[in-house]
Amino acid sequence: MRKTTTKSFVLLIALNLLSCNSKGNDSQTIKNSPFKITKTIKSSFERHGDSYKYNFIGEAQNNSTNIYDDVYTTLEVQLELENGSIITERDYDSGLMTSFGDTEKVWKPNEVRKIDDHGGLDSDFIPAHYKEYKVKKVLAIFDFSTEDIVNHTKDTFTDTIDITKKWNALQ
Repeated sequence: MRKTTTKSFVLLIALNLLSCNSKGNDSQTIKNSPFKITKTIKSSFERHGDSYKYNFIGEAQNNSTNIYDDVYTTLEVQLELENGSIITERDYDSGLMTSFGDTEKVWKPNEVRKIDDHGGLDSDFIPAHYKEYKVKKVLAIFDFSTEDIVNHTKDTFTDTIDITKKWNALQ
């Protein structure tokens, strides 16, 4: 009986450790982003027919010790509803090419760069009827897709800013 109890205990510990390291389909690895939005120059929603599009111009800083040879920055708007549901670009994808992102070359440690893609980073079109939903929080999510030739790494880092007040101010 003692062997069975020990085996059961070891099995439970192993399952617990495996579950802590597993990833679900919607989970993301949480890591500190070396890129941080440090300044907002323009942050606004614009009406386009039956949709809204979010536009951002600002600055970001590379807070790492790495030189990134290529950094491609994109933007997505995420809505968190009062009931806890999350609406992402996958839910409202218009199928149109709305933004190509911002590309920066040789981004050095502690260097601040303007993020604007010649007129601003744009989100995809968000259907206007989403304004009718009870929204708790709206985030602008910036993905920094990087390539570091020295360390032979490619990674994507994320930073967010809260744009709930801008969303709530829309008519």
